[in-house]
Amino acid sequence: MTVSAGLLLVFLATSAICVAGIVVIGRARRAARDSGAGGEALASRAETQRLLAANWARVEQTARSNGMSEEEIERVRANVLGLHDG
Repeated sequence: MTVSAGLLLVFLATSAICVAGIVVIGRARRAARDSGAGGEALASRAETQRLLAANWARVEQTARSNGMSEEEIERVRANVLGLHDG
């Protein structure tokens, strides 16, 4: 085995180890980022609408106390409760 063949083998082994490390670290970071939300999935739009509709009195009270106009509240109510015109 010549010196150049030995150096090539060392270079290829080092490169393979670096690539494997990058892949493992990337997967670990992605897993940590995904579990950072407490493992809870994001609520779907339908679930959010059901929650708002079930608690509409509280939603309306909070909207008024934060300065939302009656027109804006009516628009939101129509969207949440499915009363908007097609």
